[in-house]
This record gives sequence, C-alpha cells and structure tokens, in this order.
Amino acid sequence: MRLHKARLLKRFAALLFFSLSRLAALQQQAGPEPLSQTGILQGRVLDETGAAVTAAPVMVKSEAGESHSRDTDSEGAYSFSALAAGQFTLTITAPGFASFTSPPILLASDQRLAVPDITLHLATVPTKVDVTASKTDVAEAQLQSEVKQRLLGVLPNFYTVYYKDPVPLNAGQKMRLSLRLAVDPVSFGMAAVQAGFETNNKNYAEYGTGAQGFGKRYAAAYADDFVGTMVGSGLFPMLLRQDPRYYYKGTGSVGSRVLYALSWSFRCKGDNGKWQLNYSALLGDAASAAISNLYYPKEIRNSAGETAKYSMLNLASQGVDALLQEFLFKKLTTHSKDPGKL
Repeated sequence: MRLHKARLLKRFAALLFFSLSRLAALQQQAGPEPLSQTGILQGRVLDETGAAVTAAPVMVKSEAGESHSRDTDSEGAYSFSALAAGQFTLTITAPGFASFTSPPILLASDQRLAVPDITLHLATVPTKVDVTASKTDVAEAQLQSEVKQRLLGVLPNFYTVYYKDPVPLNAGQKMRLSLRLAVDPVSFGMAAVQAGFETNNKNYAEYGTGAQGFGKRYAAAYADDFVGTMVGSGLFPMLLRQDPRYYYKGTGSVGSRVLYALSWSFRCKGDNGKWQLNYSALLGDAASAAISNLYYPKEIRNSAGETAKYSMLNLASQGVDALLQEFLFKKLTTHSKDPGKL
C-alpha cells in the first residue's frame, strides 16, 4: 500500500515537474510581454475664480498633426486615452474666455500624465469709443484761436470770426473774451495815445494841463474803453444771449457783402443761431455813457441827447468796421482762419 502510494507520488511529482518545465520553455520561446505604446493625458480647466469651466472644447494635437477633441465635464475635467507616445499641444476655447494653447507636452509610453490645472482668463472685448467734443470745448478752441488774431500782428482783432459755423460762446467765455481785450497791452497804449492827443490839443480843459492833466485824461480814456468793452461786448451779450462777434462772409457779390457788413450795425446772431436786433450794442452804448458820467467832470458829462448821439455814432462806426473786416482786415490779420479750416 505504501509502495503504491509512493509510486503515485513519484508519478505526480514527475508530471508536475514536466508541466513546469514545459511552461518555462514556452515562456522562454515567447519572450517577455511587451509594454503598452500608448498613454493617457488628463487635467482640469478652471476660470480665474477657481471654478470649473464646463463644456469647454479641448483639442489635443500630436506633433504629427493628428488631433482629438472633447469637452470638459461638470467638474471641468478632460481625459484623452490611448494616445500614441510623443509630443502634444492642448488648445482650449470657451465662449467668453481668451483661447489657451499649451506649450509642448511630452507623453511617454504607458504613462498617465496629469496636466496641471489650466486657468482661462476672460476675453478682452474691444470697444469702439466715439469721442465727441462738447459745444463748450469747441467754443473754447475757437475762442483760443480768436485771441491770437491781430491786425498787422499788433492790433487786437479778437471779435471777428473767420471760420464757418462758429459755436456760440457761453456766459463765462463772453466775459473772458471782453476782459482779454480790455486788459490787452494795446488797449493801455491806445488810451495813452488818446490822452496825449487830447492834452496837446487842450481838449477837456477841465482835466488841467501837464502831467496831472495827462494822467486824468489817460484814466478817463482807459475807463471808457474798459467799461465799453466789458459792458457792450461782455455783460449785455451774456445777459441777452447774443454773440458780440462779427461773422466774416467772404463769398458772394461785392454788393451782397456790403449789405451784409452794414447790417451788423443793427443786427447780430443770437446764441440760438438766429438773427436778432442788436440790443446788446444799443444798451451797451447807453450804459457805458451813463457810467462814464460817474467819473467825468460835471462840465463834460453827457446829457441824454449826447448819449443818444454817441450811441448812433457808435452804431455807424460798427458798420464801417464791418466793411473793413469784410474787404480789408482779413488780409492784414495774422492767424486768421479761412471758413471751414479751423
């Protein structure tokens, strides 16, 4: 019995040894099992706050030009499996975000590569902004051009408009323009010339003679000019919303231009762009004459009749000035602008 069992054990051992030997031989013939030649590429797409960007198209492209695409899931994750080993780039485009392209990514055989989280930035939307200057800005630019205008480069010619469609000056601009003329060095010089002429001819003897007489005449002459400019060209145009400037015509027949220039003796443009009776000039002359009586000697103060006469003469002189502006002064004025070329 024991012998029988021993024989069975020997046979079983022999059979087991033979089986193991055969298996080893077969493995040696087959050689080692080859490694996988593909890999897995995976990662997540987030926004600037760290939240997942879902349904974002992700495209992976190999160095050979082969590409695959899929969208991120609810967690912002993506995964590409069975990618042939090699070099890849990731491109991600999502509505509202700037597109993203990764630097080259190297994927080895049988590698599961986790790409660092990719953060998308909000797209910069180009906007077109149309900047339109306000009327005040345009008027200011025109005003700055006007105060450069001088006859023969010396005498102020600030109140003539040589360009097309001037913008009305606002209240502050009218007062600044009148003050600019009133304190111009030429205004002081003209007052001195007038005072010297009156002193030499002994006009207004009530002021006396010599240096004292000249000083009084000079003060009165400058005060007349200052008050007339500030009141007639600044204050009343501001209150009545009228433009104190002359609008150069420059076109048309000679006759039409003459009538146009002479009409400025009694009319002007309102701030609304319509023609109006020139109340500013009429009231300005009367007010200036009345104010002058406050500093004139009693003997030479203006009566009501003289004030009216003075006003009419001043209106007539405005017509003459307009004629000269229309036909002569533009040629002699530096920094004047042609219509439409401001």
